[in-house]
Amino acid sequence: MVSESESAFAYHEPSIKTVLTHTGFLLTINILNTSLDKILYCGLIGQLFIGVLWGTPGAQWFDQETERVIQQVGYLGLILLIYEGGLSTSIKSLKANILLSTAVAITGVCGSMGLSFILKELMSATSLQPFAAGAALSATSLGTTFTILSTTQLTTTRLGIVTTSAAMLDDVVGLVMIQIISNLGSADSFSGVAVIRPIFGSIGVAVGLLLLCTFCLQPGLKKLLDCKDTFPAFSKTTNFAFLAQTCVLIGVVTGATYAGTSSLFAAYLAGVIVSWFDGLVAGTKTPLAGLQSSGDHELTSNHRGSARNSRSRCTEDTFSSRAQPRETEITHNDISTGKIIYSKYFDAPVKRVLLPFFFVSHSIRFKKGHINISRHPSDSQSP
Repeated sequence: MVSESESAFAYHEPSIKTVLTHTGFLLTINILNTSLDKILYCGLIGQLFIGVLWGTPGAQWFDQETERVIQQVGYLGLILLIYEGGLSTSIKSLKANILLSTAVAITGVCGSMGLSFILKELMSATSLQPFAAGAALSATSLGTTFTILSTTQLTTTRLGIVTTSAAMLDDVVGLVMIQIISNLGSADSFSGVAVIRPIFGSIGVAVGLLLLCTFCLQPGLKKLLDCKDTFPAFSKTTNFAFLAQTCVLIGVVTGATYAGTSSLFAAYLAGVIVSWFDGLVAGTKTPLAGLQSSGDHELTSNHRGSARNSRSRCTEDTFSSRAQPRETEITHNDISTGKIIYSKYFDAPVKRVLLPFFFVSHSIRFKKGHINISRHPSDSQSP
């Protein structure tokens, strides 16, 4: 006979101690994060201290299962944060600064590796040890990078674009280095497939999405947008846009992860794709200059009317001037952009719950015997 614990999960009302612990945790990390962001632009430091206080190193108010849930749910916040960075990226600016971003990424990787190998002679270490140290130093913490840029409102500047692009390249390189260290440190033979898979996987995903958007999606989407007036009403709602953009994010991240590349790199590409689609939609919109000029002409002709009909004509002008902004507003908001959808559906949960969970999980240290070493470079980075 199957036991109750195996057949179903029994519901038990949490104790008041658990309720107060979780409530105090959520309130404290948000209050401290907001205060430090207003004063020093470093709210994530407060979240790290709260993780130390509530977690295993400190008062141990959380059990192991709760800490694991915080760690796993917090990673969703990191994915959405990087997705937001992709939404804020301009394709034109990205192309213009790609060489500079590559140079910054190469400098960060080579400089860290070179400094680490200097310690080989000083510490009498093996070649694998400085290589592992250089790999850990060369990888950029994507969560910290995007959080600081968004807090200081530098995401859309040239500095923000170069920094985020270089961080993405470092993330791919870090994933490759993790695979190399894992193979060199194991007792089995060296596997070249595990090393080159992240490289060709990342290049293949980026190039494949570029070709797909340029030669397949762009011609078809332009034809569809030309007859967008015939679309059903539900396709112009924010709910439909939220569902479509979320499917793009999940699909790109899932496909790229199974291909062997970084899920964070894929989340960034998903945001760039949605931003590219928003630009494509904006380019097909009908300009409103003719509508505004006709309204101005009508307003001028009304003022030239006779005194007998001045009151009625002024009334018509009032209704006309009120109707024009409404028509303009409908025209501009007929298709919701990625930034609008993110701000409406994702922004508050990410800032208040998911992202604090991610930074808190960096300060949680599991007890001996429960340590889980992740092979993903962004999971092992400390802010």
